[in-house]
Amino acid sequence: MIIGALLLMGGLVIAGLGVLLALLFSSGLLGIIFVGGGLLVLLVGFGFLIRGLTYRMENDLARTVAETLGRELDARYAFIRNVSRRGIGYIDAVLIGPPGALVFRILDNAGIFQNEGADWLERRGGQNFQLSRLNPTRECVTDVYALRNYFAKNGLSKVPVYGIVVFINPEAQISARQPVVPIAELRTMTAVMRHDYLAQDRIDEATIHAAIDVLYN
Repeated sequence: MIIGALLLMGGLVIAGLGVLLALLFSSGLLGIIFVGGGLLVLLVGFGFLIRGLTYRMENDLARTVAETLGRELDARYAFIRNVSRRGIGYIDAVLIGPPGALVFRILDNAGIFQNEGADWLERRGGQNFQLSRLNPTRECVTDVYALRNYFAKNGLSKVPVYGIVVFINPEAQISARQPVVPIAELRTMTAVMRHDYLAQDRIDEATIHAAIDVLYN
């Protein structure tokens, strides 16, 4: 946002200078060049401002998950919130440790949900289950593949990437039948992780640090 504001002011100065040159020296071409350049800088400044306003500075849902994991995992693990990279998009959080990388899709929705394979059903008002507008499984799978590709492009193809969908709202009731991606409530999260992601160590310490650096830098 600061960069955007500076560019806006710079664009106004450049455009104003172009108008001044056109008036003082009757140089239409030079004035048009300056005004055009100023307008271009203004557009770029607006772009930076919009990006700044939409940038997610913090994810309270991911922080809640981090606090839970902090009581269960040791210092070998790193929990990175708000992963946003070109080629990845936006991921709620990624846990990196000896078992590899774990992509989190975190929701705070209340209600009764049922996961069948890659589809999600929802029960509203005591009626039968209907196809839900939510589909965290598909979103999580997309994030998993994006992170795998990102690691591969950075020479870390041997880092295995897993996924998990976590509901943190205590009023959410979830059930699953042959889920494509493991699902859990906050209270059952680490137990679910032990059956899949935490089942074994798969990468060494040097690879862990390299994966962390790739996401941070």
